[in-house]
Amino acid sequence: MQAHGVRVFVKRAGVQLHRLIPSGQNCFSTASSASPESETGAHHKQRERELILSVLSTVPSPREARKFLNSVSGNETMRSQREFEERQARLATEEPTMRTPGQLVPGEILHSERAAEARETEAVPRRLTASVFIDGLESPGACERTGKLLAQIQRIGVSPVVLLANNGSADATCGGYRSIIRQVHQLADAVEREGGKARPINEGVFFNNPYDRTDLTVDPELIGAAIAQGHTPIISPLMADAELQVKVLKPRVAAAAVARALAQSTSTQHAMAGSGGAFSLLVARLILLGGADGLTGEGNVFHRFVNLEEDYAEVAAACAQPDVLELMRTCLAILPPTAAGIVASVDSDPSLVLKGLISERPVATQQRARRNQGVAQQGQAVRRAGIPSYRPLPSYPFVDIGVRDVAKTADVVEAPTQFTLLRHGFQIQRHKKLDTCNVPRLRSLLESSFKRTLDAGQYFERLRQLQSAGGVEIIVAGDYQGAVIVTHEAVAGAESLPYLDKFAVLPSAQGTGMADILWAQLRRTCPSCMWRSRNDNGVNKWYFDRSSGHVRAPAQPGATQWVFFWYQSSVPGQRTLTVDEIQSGIAVSQKIAPSFV
Repeated sequence: MQAHGVRVFVKRAGVQLHRLIPSGQNCFSTASSASPESETGAHHKQRERELILSVLSTVPSPREARKFLNSVSGNETMRSQREFEERQARLATEEPTMRTPGQLVPGEILHSERAAEARETEAVPRRLTASVFIDGLESPGACERTGKLLAQIQRIGVSPVVLLANNGSADATCGGYRSIIRQVHQLADAVEREGGKARPINEGVFFNNPYDRTDLTVDPELIGAAIAQGHTPIISPLMADAELQVKVLKPRVAAAAVARALAQSTSTQHAMAGSGGAFSLLVARLILLGGADGLTGEGNVFHRFVNLEEDYAEVAAACAQPDVLELMRTCLAILPPTAAGIVASVDSDPSLVLKGLISERPVATQQRARRNQGVAQQGQAVRRAGIPSYRPLPSYPFVDIGVRDVAKTADVVEAPTQFTLLRHGFQIQRHKKLDTCNVPRLRSLLESSFKRTLDAGQYFERLRQLQSAGGVEIIVAGDYQGAVIVTHEAVAGAESLPYLDKFAVLPSAQGTGMADILWAQLRRTCPSCMWRSRNDNGVNKWYFDRSSGHVRAPAQPGATQWVFFWYQSSVPGQRTLTVDEIQSGIAVSQKIAPSFV
C-alpha cells in the first residue's frame, strides 16, 4: 500500500519528492519550521520519517494530489469557487423565478459587477488554512497527540487556526480561567516540541459589537499576524466585557465567530488583517477534535459522510452528538462552499486526521469480518465466468489505511478508527419523469460536464420510452450543478437492471464535494448498479475506486472501447447482481447508442 502511495503521489501526480521537502530544509513549509539545532538529529529524522509516511499513506488520487500541491504552493486561487460564484450570480440575474433560498449554498451570490471587478483586480496570494476546534484535552496523551497533529499540518504548508473550547470543565471563576490558560500554553508547548511554531492568544480576539451587545465579533489582526510569522495561533475562549470582566464563551458561539472572521478573510482582492498585505486565506477544512470519533445515530450507526443540506433532519433526529452536529452545521454555513468539515476524536492518531486534510474522501481504519457465504459463492462464480471480482465497497467510498494481514484477521472485527466528513452540500431533487425536470438546464449540465454536444433528440426520446417501460431515476443536486441519470434496462430472464446512464458535475461545482454527494445518493437509490465508460475516460480511476468489479470489452477495430463497471450492495436483504445478470447487462449496455455527437 505504501509503495502504491509513493507511485500515485509522486509519479502520477507529476511531482518530485524534493518539491515536498526542499533541499536543506527539515519540513514542507520553510516558514513554519523549527531550527534543527534545537533537537537531536535522531529525533529530527524520526519526525520527518513519520511525516513523510503519513502523507504518502493517504494514497490520494492524481487530482487530489495536484489540488493539494497547488493549494500549498499558492497556485490554487479558488478558481472553481470563483467560477461557481460567477455562474450563480449570472443565473440569479437571468432566471430569478427559478431559484429559491433553499437552493443556495454559502458563498453562492456574487453580483455581476463584483465579479467583473474581481477579474480586473490582481488576486492576493492565498494561504491554505484549516480551522481546528478542540473540545477538551483531558484524556491521557491527548495534548501531545494534538500538538503532533498541528505541527504536521503546519509543516505540509497548511496554516491551522486553533480554538480551544470550554467543554464544561472550566467555569468563569478564577480557577476555570487558569485552567483554560494552562491548556492553551500546554498545547503550544506540545506543538513546539514537535518542531512546529505556536502562539497562544489568550485575550483580545473576541469582543462585543458596541452597537449590538449580542453580536460577538473576532479581531482577525492577531490571527493574521501569527500566521504571517509562521506560527499556529491557539485561541482561548475568553473575552473581557465592557466592565473588564472575563467571560468564558460557549463553544458554539466562539466557533461561529472564528469561522465568520476566517470567511471574511478569504477575499481574492483584499489581504487578511495582520498579514501585512501578504495573503488572504483559503479555508479548506473545519476540524473538530472531541470525545467521539465521529457522528453516530440510532443503534450506534456511524455516519461516514453527511450532506447537511439534504441529510441534516434525518441525522439530527437520532444523533448521539447533537451539539457537535449543530456546531458543524453553523460553521460550515458561514465558510465558503468548498470547505469540508471533519469530526474526529481528540485521541485519534494524528496521521488519520492528516489523511482527511489531504484527501477529499472519508477515511476509516478497521478490520472487516469475512463476507457472508452468499457473497463469497458469487465471487467464485464470477471468477469462473472470467469476470474479475472485487471486494464490494460500503455505501460511501473510503480509503483503507493501516490494514495489515487481512487473511489472518478476516474473522476479527477490531474497533474502528474513523471520522465523519461533512459538507454543507446541496439539496437533492428526485424525478421519475422528464416532464418534471428542467430539460434545457439538464442538457446544459450534461454538455458542460462532458464537454461534448449532446444528441438531445435521440437521447431524451430514449429516456421517455424507458419511463413507461423499466423506469428512469433522475437525481439532481442543487440548482442543476450535478445530476445522476439511472435507467432500468430490460434483461432477459430477470427483473430490470439498474444502469448508470449519466453522471454529471458542472466544472464550476468541482471542489464542493458534489461528486461524492451524488454517489452517496446513487448508492441509496440503487443498492446495485452497472455502467460503462470509455476506455480512455480520465474518470475511470474514480470509478475503479468505487466499483465492486469491472471488465474490459474485447477490442473491435474502429469501435468504441468500453470498460464495464458494477457495484454490489453489502447490506443483507438488498439486491445483488448475479453472474448471469452482469453478463446480460454487459450485452445490453453494448447495444446502447452513444449519447454525444
